[in-house]
Amino acid sequence: MAALAKELHQYHQAHPHYPPSRPAPPKRRRRQRPPYAHTPGGPGDVRPGTWLWVKPGGLHPAWGDIHRLAMLLRLDDRYCEVWLDDTTVHRVKPHLLILERTPVINAARAAGVTTLVGSSGPRPRPLLPQWQWLRWTLADHMEDLKGDAQPQEHPVQEGLFAA
Repeated sequence: MAALAKELHQYHQAHPHYPPSRPAPPKRRRRQRPPYAHTPGGPGDVRPGTWLWVKPGGLHPAWGDIHRLAMLLRLDDRYCEVWLDDTTVHRVKPHLLILERTPVINAARAAGVTTLVGSSGPRPRPLLPQWQWLRWTLADHMEDLKGDAQPQEHPVQEGLFAA
């Protein structure tokens, strides 16, 4: 038994097995926590200071393939700039960013909203239609902003010619 253990030890010393390593993180700008603070109040209400979750694959592999909490710094169609709690600033595509729901839910409860879900029972429970925007990505919110920006044509003098 001792000879087998010695043989295995020699083999492992000659052929070490290391866990796969992540690539080294690239140089990033570091910044203090931005002075922004914003809690979304409805669909499309996204501004700097909104807390978001970065979906897996949104950051460089050195930051891991997990959801990361980030604050929105700059909103753009192609890439949004976010600040992570490790003080680094990253550029992330908007379809890989989702809202952090906790501040919105807390604000809604403080305003007297008793429920956000349509039914009780086992999870996942569907959200009420007026709260579906909580599940949107940042790209969906930006699309909603573009949809609201289109001018609405309302006849101004229609009442004058009704007779």
